[in-house]
Amino acid sequence: MNDETKPLKLVLKCIDKNEHGKLYALNQLVSDEKLKEILPYFKNYKLEDYENIMEVEGNPQGWMCSEENVAIVEDILGVDETVSQQEELLKQRQQEANKLREKKNQAMDEIEQIYAGAQRPTKFLKKLLKKAKIVYDPQNIYYNEHTSGEGQLFIIDKDDYIWYIINNSRPDDDHALNNIKTDTKGAVGFRVKYTDHLHDLIKLVSNENIYKGK
Repeated sequence: MNDETKPLKLVLKCIDKNEHGKLYALNQLVSDEKLKEILPYFKNYKLEDYENIMEVEGNPQGWMCSEENVAIVEDILGVDETVSQQEELLKQRQQEANKLREKKNQAMDEIEQIYAGAQRPTKFLKKLLKKAKIVYDPQNIYYNEHTSGEGQLFIIDKDDYIWYIINNSRPDDDHALNNIKTDTKGAVGFRVKYTDHLHDLIKLVSNENIYKGK
């Protein structure tokens, strides 16, 4: 039975770099009539069909067609979302992701330059969090892994300072550097006066992810 909620297409199921190359499977069943037309271009692969199964990526078993037969099968079935279109879309997404990653790296470099030599007053993290307007926790790393010494926080407080808190509580960290008291071994904290530009940089590198702790 067809699943009409999803477009019919061929999906990459397995890669055998030694022998068969890329192998594709349908993402749903087709009618018996269409099945008869495309069956000559498919093979029911089994483990013994591979020269070195340990070097095969993905699921190596089941009905699949080779890369050279993909266009033929797509033409018979009238597939709209072709493999070539899928690959082009994936390429575009990867390029966009790379551009965003580079933009974030540049933003983080600028943030570190802004905080170089900044004030480092001694504070309790709990008090900073209590008086904060907003706290960013990139990828929730501080919330999830602060007891392991990981994570950073950006705290915008009510006195128009932006704090950059770097967890520094792993056993091999130099705890003598810490000026922020936490429930572990402490953190290094820098503060500078608030600017919209710095806030925008922080929103970029953190994906505006809000700290879930208290």
